[in-house]
Amino acid sequence: MARFVLGLRLLAQRDARHPEALQRLSLLSREQLLPLLGDPVLRNAFEDDMVKLENGYSGALGLGELAARLPLDPEGLGPCERMATPHVRPWPEHGPAWLWTEMNPAGRVPEDLSARLRRLYDGSIEGGPSADPVIPTPEMCRRLTRGADLLTRLLPQVGPSVLRHVSVVGFTRGESADGPLQSLSGGDPLPSAILMAPERLADPWTAAETLLHEGVHLKLFDALRSGALLRDADLSVPIPWRHTSWRVVRVLVALHFYVHMLVFQEAARQADDTIRAEFGDPPAAEVVDEVSPGTEADRSGTYGTSLERARYLAGYILGLPGDRLTPDGHRFMRWLLEVLELVHEDSGISPPAGVAGEVPAQSPAVAQDAVVRRSARAMARPLPERGELLVVNTDTAAMHWLNARSWLIYSLCDGSDVRSVTAEYGNRSGVDADAARAHVEACLAQLTAVGILQ
Repeated sequence: MARFVLGLRLLAQRDARHPEALQRLSLLSREQLLPLLGDPVLRNAFEDDMVKLENGYSGALGLGELAARLPLDPEGLGPCERMATPHVRPWPEHGPAWLWTEMNPAGRVPEDLSARLRRLYDGSIEGGPSADPVIPTPEMCRRLTRGADLLTRLLPQVGPSVLRHVSVVGFTRGESADGPLQSLSGGDPLPSAILMAPERLADPWTAAETLLHEGVHLKLFDALRSGALLRDADLSVPIPWRHTSWRVVRVLVALHFYVHMLVFQEAARQADDTIRAEFGDPPAAEVVDEVSPGTEADRSGTYGTSLERARYLAGYILGLPGDRLTPDGHRFMRWLLEVLELVHEDSGISPPAGVAGEVPAQSPAVAQDAVVRRSARAMARPLPERGELLVVNTDTAAMHWLNARSWLIYSLCDGSDVRSVTAEYGNRSGVDADAARAHVEACLAQLTAVGILQ
């Protein structure tokens, strides 16, 4: 949410044609803004504009034009959602997701919006021509809601968390690169969306697993848009159960999913009698996508389970040089490994040395009489409930998350010299003089390097 708001404010500065429309969006409440920037067409335009700014683009931007033409819906519906006939929200208690039913734009939204949505739909499915969306029947809607109910009952923290990142669910019998489509989550091509084959609704356990699978991907997509985990996301990684290599960022995404799937399987095994009476017994065996014929895994009969794949992917990430992961990336990996160890004590994977504790890097000495101030080219949004400050460098469009320590030091950089900033930081934080100096020097080195302090 903070990223959306700062992004809109930044776009309003750069879009000479529609600054008012973008500024108006940035002032909306959370309840008003999320259905808009969760909308596949608007989210796609927002992300495309942000990438353009990050790459120094100075031409026309797309979101402002759309925002200027779309009146706010008094019922809080996003523009594509307004076309859905009938309008169905499958889990209103967990988020504003809606179902892709018959899309009727007449008199509701600009005529080209439906065409834009269809282009995004077609571009989201790899490997073959896109089949038309399947219009869900009332029974399909009921089964989807039942799958979501099972997921949130089985995993009462994870389930609602991932469902909040879903804006639209659609059904299709399209083709993917690996054969008939089972399900997919839209990243850049169809943001905030899940597409699945109607057959995934055959039983509530399959429906719940599908929602977890794709919802986890959407959650990590949002996280990766908000902060960096890798310093070389395009590094190529061999995958024994596939013919083609994956980018290392895809390895992280897959590992994130497989760990969640192992948690789901363990929760299913421990499901109590009440859940089994209502939803039936969980599947006796794990069902994962088959290994590709002719691969190393196919020849050796390996990598056919989530655990085997999680072990391989985690081992590869842990074998990378430590500087390939950002500090957040190291924390992310530590968390995944801890979860994996909880559900499989014999996972055989250990965190790399140095990950268990945060060791501050040595920072160059800073002249104590140097004057430091916040850059005029920075915009900030505080998140006091999280103890964080989000700052965007308006020159680079890069966003930086400051924890409470960095936020305090950043706030003290008002034209004072380093000696004064260090003394005041020590007074407010209660740390001794040596720690205060180390904290301030490390923070100044990082924040001046990214251009939000001078």
